[in-house]
Amino acid sequence: MWAAAGRYRFGRPAAAVVALYLVAVATAAALAVGSGELRALAVAATGGTGVLFEQDDWLGPALAGICLLNAWMLWQVLRGPALPRAVGLPRGVIWLRRLLYLGVAGDLVLWQLVDEVSETGANAASQTLWVATVILLLRVMSGVSTWFKAIALMLGVIGVVAPLPLLHLGGGAPQMIGPLVLAGLGSMVMILVGQRRDGRWSDATIDIGRISLITPLVFPLLGLVLPGGWPEGLVLLVDTLGMFSLVWLARTAHEVATQPTIGPAGPTGPTTGPTPEPATGHAARSASGRGPRLPVAVALVLPFLVVGSEEGARISFTDPDEHCRGQTLPYADTRPQDRPRSFLCLARDDTFTGTPMFPEDLPDQRVLAYGEELCAVPGVEERQARLRRAGGAADATRLGDALEFLCPGVVARQRADEARRQAEREKEQEKEAAAWAAELSAGCADPWPKLRARRQGTTAYQLFEGGGYHVYDDRDDTEGPAADMLRAIDDGFIDAAGSSAAITTYGENEPMCLTVKAFGHAPPLRLKGWEQVVEVGLVSRSGRLVVPPYPEGGDSGAVGPLPNLAVDGPGRYRMRVYTRSYEWDEADPEAPLEEHLIVVYPGRATKKIVHRAAR
Repeated sequence: MWAAAGRYRFGRPAAAVVALYLVAVATAAALAVGSGELRALAVAATGGTGVLFEQDDWLGPALAGICLLNAWMLWQVLRGPALPRAVGLPRGVIWLRRLLYLGVAGDLVLWQLVDEVSETGANAASQTLWVATVILLLRVMSGVSTWFKAIALMLGVIGVVAPLPLLHLGGGAPQMIGPLVLAGLGSMVMILVGQRRDGRWSDATIDIGRISLITPLVFPLLGLVLPGGWPEGLVLLVDTLGMFSLVWLARTAHEVATQPTIGPAGPTGPTTGPTPEPATGHAARSASGRGPRLPVAVALVLPFLVVGSEEGARISFTDPDEHCRGQTLPYADTRPQDRPRSFLCLARDDTFTGTPMFPEDLPDQRVLAYGEELCAVPGVEERQARLRRAGGAADATRLGDALEFLCPGVVARQRADEARRQAEREKEQEKEAAAWAAELSAGCADPWPKLRARRQGTTAYQLFEGGGYHVYDDRDDTEGPAADMLRAIDDGFIDAAGSSAAITTYGENEPMCLTVKAFGHAPPLRLKGWEQVVEVGLVSRSGRLVVPPYPEGGDSGAVGPLPNLAVDGPGRYRMRVYTRSYEWDEADPEAPLEEHLIVVYPGRATKKIVHRAAR
């Protein structure tokens, strides 16, 4: 294969272009090494494949190999054949060479430019050009039978045209598309066989064609052998080998200009003798220029008949759409063919964060490719680290919402693991809160243990800045008078209005002991041991009177459970509040310094009664 390469002259124009390319690469590499941007240069050198290198130790050699292969590709495309062309080329051969060179230009630049306007248009144009090229290539090919050409053409058209309506209309089932793709590969195999029998094409060209034929099969084979994901170095190698298809097109165009020599036993190699007399049949039609027109016209029209018109132009870059998020349905309600579009919507959307998930100048195809790569990463933290290396950022929830449209199973497992971890954290927090409440309430006891109430409870009450607390009907949403803490402070102890009461405290930013007791009738009035006792009237419209639990109300509340004090349901109640304070105990510095007792029982009176005032 490589020995045959000597049959070609390098050519001054090709040498100049390749030399300029190598100088530019060397200069960019030197600047990238100095600035630490070698990774970005590698991504650019691979054509924007977005391969994420996790190890830098082989990044330099890999980049050098890629650039050398790119230079070799330019050399093969730009240089001309060393052998003189046959004179009087048939028009079919001339048009074939034009289509082959147009295919090279398309793969290098043209299709990417068309793709900026319409992805469907770029695909249709490239497939149309390939069908027309296959038709002309088979027509000018010698050494094979008409049936051989017909079968190769049929397989080629099936492999190119048949998958298009499946992909356009319904996403295409893999079990249906797979055999159609194999038909296209079979056509390529027959073309390579025909090139060998024809005799115009060298062994090097045919071997390069074989490489370009095998390269697309590597990814499906990797998916079977490596279900857990492809090594990034192997992906880079396969992407780089894709350039062999360009070289095969260029060399096929170079060598088709020579004349075939077909002997009794097959091809005997290219010759440079004079052109034989025009033959009858298809050769004569090709020379006249009328023959290729019909197959070329059919090839140009047929793919567009199958593809049809687009619902809307699909460009390579999806602009942020403030309405797309509102139009995005849940994954279960989204059609398979619409899920990539939903992923792109969420990846491009910046409604809540101000920045999209991926860089705005990244094409849609690369965003989708990054999404597939992120789906293969096992953990949430690793996935976010990979996203940062791609130049993007998103929290776990936002990233999971977008990736659900590409890999729902992965995201479902992630959410299940996160829910389990969250449940474990909440359970641990509940244990810690219970231990803290028990420790805080350990110094609190029922001041009237022998007087049992219908409902009662004792716990520590954590006071916030300024102190004080409320007793109220927490389900009363009617408008009316309400207790005010400022009026309670002015009163010196308590303010009651409607279905609430505000009680002041001596301390603040510390716990106190609180006991509540609810009776069916008025309990005995006991004043001994208490510094202040005041009784007021309250109304419960919903049948509830409660003390707020911690941390409701701004880091204050009862740290332990306390009952509903409206024992008779909705109605009027009397509430008697007892308070006393304690001296600080050096032996127990954490002990509460204040204690309150709240007694509630049914009663219609609303008058405030001070049984004992503070001294």
